[in-house]
Amino acid sequence: MAKSDQELPEGFRQLKTQVAGHTFEESNAEAVGLLQDSKAGCVLKPLGKPECGERELRFYESLAEAGASGDNDLLALLRGHVPRFYGPLKLVVNRRERTFLRLEDLTRSYAKPCVMDVKMGKRTWDPESSPNKRKVEEAKYVMCKQKLGLCLPGFQVYLPKEEHTQETTILRHGKDYGKSLNVEGFKQTMALFFNASTSDSKSRRAGCELLLKEVLRQLQEILAWFQRQRLLHFYASSLLICYDYSRLADPPKPLINGYHQNDDDPATWVRVKMIDFAHVYPAEQGLPDENYMFGLQSLIEVVQSILHR
Repeated sequence: MAKSDQELPEGFRQLKTQVAGHTFEESNAEAVGLLQDSKAGCVLKPLGKPECGERELRFYESLAEAGASGDNDLLALLRGHVPRFYGPLKLVVNRRERTFLRLEDLTRSYAKPCVMDVKMGKRTWDPESSPNKRKVEEAKYVMCKQKLGLCLPGFQVYLPKEEHTQETTILRHGKDYGKSLNVEGFKQTMALFFNASTSDSKSRRAGCELLLKEVLRQLQEILAWFQRQRLLHFYASSLLICYDYSRLADPPKPLINGYHQNDDDPATWVRVKMIDFAHVYPAEQGLPDENYMFGLQSLIEVVQSILHR
């Protein structure tokens, strides 16, 4: 079955900006990727294996309930760093009923969406993993994962076709590219993704600087949350970094007092959100999630190095 021949419910289509995770496969009707409901502004993520899918659904539901009774204020704070959750939905895809999570479409308003999935932590296997699963996970992305606590399952980025031109081309890479990266290659790829190497015009350089500063601000907010929380440990979870390339050449201008007007707020075209919660567990012995924070601090350092080079 060709990807274009997938049997999807009316009003839904495959998500074009999906860069990682399970996808639709031409040779396997059982393989289902992310869907998009553009009318409702939602992305639909299929639940994975029963135990993983239920765990991820419970996580989103616990976030939705947090703070309602004054409890779990830390969980309520986390909601701002996670795509909005609109509940589960059953759909028939390829003649089989499946359950999906309805999530906010982070790039819905973007003219030229650049998207990167960065998996966090040296350890990507959860406490219930079999010895074989641990071995498989530890063999993936070894060069970057052990030194940075980061790996790169996939990304897409718009790049200028030539210097001093408005024409663009799209570069897409998946997990095979990410697995080939060493530390220096990872840093170079991050600079490429942020268009830090292609900012030839003054306005695009200004836009790139604003982009990097906004990414850093959001990363540091997520780190501040992790430094406080002792509730959960996140395994094989990712950060999704998104921005609209079309805003790079026309960055919002700061006001005299240093604030942006609402329409010019970089948070409207730059988003860093936590995703993938199939392997979230209660914190062991009430300890901080050092594994996730190690990767997060590495990512902050990489982005800072690009900004200040």
